[in-house]
Amino acid sequence: MNVVYYAAAVLAVIVMIVVWRVHVSACGFQAWFLHAIARGYTRFVFRVKAANPRTIPEHTAAIVIANHTSPVDPMLIWADHCREFKGPTIRLPGFMTAKEYCEIGGIVGWICGVMACIPVERSGRDMGPARGALRRLKDEHLVGIFPEGKINSVAPDVQLIQGDTGAAWLALKSRVPVIPVYIRNAPRGKSMIGSFLIRTHSVLHYGEPIDISRWYDKRLTQDILREVTDEMMHQLAILGGVKPPLPVGAAAAGDRNADAAD
Repeated sequence: MNVVYYAAAVLAVIVMIVVWRVHVSACGFQAWFLHAIARGYTRFVFRVKAANPRTIPEHTAAIVIANHTSPVDPMLIWADHCREFKGPTIRLPGFMTAKEYCEIGGIVGWICGVMACIPVERSGRDMGPARGALRRLKDEHLVGIFPEGKINSVAPDVQLIQGDTGAAWLALKSRVPVIPVYIRNAPRGKSMIGSFLIRTHSVLHYGEPIDISRWYDKRLTQDILREVTDEMMHQLAILGGVKPPLPVGAAAAGDRNADAAD
C-alpha cells in the first residue's frame, strides 16, 4: 500500500509541475505539449544548436525571417527560440504558411493550428493574411516569414533566392524589429515526411534586428518594397555566409533562358 501511496504522490507532483509549466508558458496545453515534443525531437534527431546568442524577444512583437531549405525549418526555429528566455515563456511563431498545409486536416493541420500559422494563398493576391499578421504584431506576438516563398532547391548552401516583398510591407507597416535567422544544414529528404527522419547537425545563426528605419517615412511603392526586401535578404545572406539573391532583372532573365533551353 505504501508503494501505491508513493506512486500516487509522485504522480500528483508531476501533474502539478506540468500544470504550473503550462500556466506560466502562456501558450496553452496543446502548444506546450507540442513544443516539448519538438524540443526533444530536434535535439535528438537534428541535434540543433545555436551558433550565437538567440535574439528573438521574450515578450514583445517581432518579425522573424529565415532562409528556407527544408520542411523542418519552422520546427527548428520554434524548438530552439526560447532556450535563453529568462522565464519559462513559449512563444507561438505564427509562421505564414501555404494554405493547403493549414487546411489539410490530420496531424499536419493540427500542428499548423497549434503553432498559430497564418494560411497564405500561393498566388499572393489575397491581402487578408498580411492584415492578419499585422494584427498579430499589434498584439505583441511574433510572425515568422520565409521571404523566399518556397524551399530553395537550386543552391541552398550557396545562394538565397529572390525574396517576396510581403515581408517588407509587413515590416514597414508594423515598424517592429526584423530578426534574421539563418538555418544551416536542415534535413532535406525526398518528401516532407522523409525530411523529418534524417539525422543532421542543424545550426541556427541568429542576427541582430535589421535596421530599415530609413524607409519608414517613405511612400510604400513597389520600388521601396523591393529596396527593403533586398536589404533584408542581403543581411540574411551575410548572416549565413552565402550569396544574396540575384537582382530581379537578372533572375527573370535566367528563368527565360532556362525555359528557352527546355
